[in-house]
Amino acid sequence: MFFKVLEYAILIEVVLSWVYAGRSNQFTEMLHKITNPLLEPGRKIQERYFGNMMVDFSPIIALVIIMILRKIVDVLFTMFL
Repeated sequence: MFFKVLEYAILIEVVLSWVYAGRSNQFTEMLHKITNPLLEPGRKIQERYFGNMMVDFSPIIALVIIMILRKIVDVLFTMFL
C-alpha cells in the first residue's frame, strides 16, 4: 500500500505540473515534500546525461525505481513469511 501511495503522489504531481503550474497551496506543498525526494535523483540523472531537455523524465525514473523496490520487498516478504 505504501508504494501505491507513492505512485499516486507522483502521478498527481505530474498532472498538477501540467494543469496547476505556478500555483501553490497546502496540498501542493505537502505533495512536493513527499515527491521531491523521489524525483530529485531522476532529475540529477537527466541533467547529467541529457542536458537541458524540455521534458522531465524524473517521474518515469522514480516510478521504475518504486516498481523495483516493490518487487524486492515482495520477494523478501515471501521468503520470510
